[in-house]
Amino acid sequence: MKKSILRQMIKEEIMKLNEDETAKWGFDLTQFKPGGFQKVLQALSIKPSPVKGSYGEWEWKGNNILIATANNPITGKYYSGGRPDEKDYASYIGIEGDAKAVKKAVSLINKFADYIKGESKNTRDFI
Repeated sequence: MKKSILRQMIKEEIMKLNEDETAKWGFDLTQFKPGGFQKVLQALSIKPSPVKGSYGEWEWKGNNILIATANNPITGKYYSGGRPDEKDYASYIGIEGDAKAVKKAVSLINKFADYIKGESKNTRDFI
């Protein structure tokens, strides 16, 4: 077998490994039980102090994981303003990062949410 073909095959396998190690997930219109979002953050060792993303969304950053929300479930502030505060409401959620951390986040969100309109596996369809 030619070295160039072998190198290409190895490169493709490494890329597959990297893809398998990262994941994405999305949630549509999510309402948490009182204090539920804080429990999600605590279990993921994420500080409850988000930063504003490039589109105005709230970004909650942890070790190898990012959770983006349209509404800040702790303060109730919507990313673009223009609507009343709604504590415990995250609206749209997008998660990406280490596959194990994303899987844990998805499980926690499902556990502590009161209402989820929909989910998108392997993509951040909603935000």
